[in-house]
Amino acid sequence: MHTPRVIYLVSSPYGDIPADRNRWDLPLEGDPLQTSYKTYFHAIKDFLTQDGFNHLLGTIGDMLGRHMYLRDVNELIIRSEKHGALYHPASIDINLKEGTVKFGLLVAVTDTGRASLKEEFSVIRQLNDTCNLPYLPKVYRFFESDTMSFLFEEWFDGYHEFHISQDSEGKQTTKLWEFGTGYKNLSQEQTFEIYKKASKILTLYYDLEDFKEICPWHHAAGDFIVKTEDDNKLNVRLSTARRYEPIMHFEED
Repeated sequence: MHTPRVIYLVSSPYGDIPADRNRWDLPLEGDPLQTSYKTYFHAIKDFLTQDGFNHLLGTIGDMLGRHMYLRDVNELIIRSEKHGALYHPASIDINLKEGTVKFGLLVAVTDTGRASLKEEFSVIRQLNDTCNLPYLPKVYRFFESDTMSFLFEEWFDGYHEFHISQDSEGKQTTKLWEFGTGYKNLSQEQTFEIYKKASKILTLYYDLEDFKEICPWHHAAGDFIVKTEDDNKLNVRLSTARRYEPIMHFEED
C-alpha cells in the first residue's frame, strides 16, 4: 500500500527549519500544559491520516473537483506556523503529482482553547453560509480527540501578519511579517489602507437588524492578514471569527 512521506517543519521569518527530532521533547511555546512538539506533530499526522486518509482525500477532491486516490499524494508537509494564546496553528502542504495544495490547521490543547475553537468553527461556517463573502477562510472539518481539537480550513496563501514596530531611527512603523523572506516596513499610506480595508470587512459582516458583529478581534494578534501584490496594492483578509454577537443590548425595541 502506498504511504505518502511526512515531513515536519517549523516556520521562521527567514525560511522553514526542519523539526529537530533531538529536541522534540521541548514544549510548545506558550502552552501551560507543556505539550511537546513530538506529541503535537504526531497528533496532527494522526488527524490527517484518519480512516485511511479518506477525510483528507475527500477535502482535496472537493477542492479540485475530482475523485482522489491515495496514490495521487506524494508527500505531506506539516509546518508549525506560530503559537498564540488559544491555538497552535499549522499549515499543511499536500504534494500531488500535478502540484501542491495547501490548508490551514488550527490546533487547541487547553480547555479554553478547545472551547473557543469549537465556537469559532460554528461562527465561521455560519458567516460563510449567510454572508457569502470571501474574507473569512472556508472551514472543512472540526474534530476533537481526547486531548486536542482541530479545525481544518482554507489557507490564505501569501498573506502575513502585520505588527506595530520601530524603524532604525526609533520611529513607529508598521512591519509586515513576510515569513520566508523576512520583515518589511510599510509606508503610512499602506498602513492606512490596511486599516481602511479591515474596517470595511468588519462593516460588511455587521448585522444591521440585531447588531451582531465579529468580536473580539485585535490587529496585533494576526486576526487581520495582508498580502502585497506586484503593484504594491494590498489585499486584506480576516483569519478568525471567534464570536458573532451584539456588544450593545437594548431592553426594548
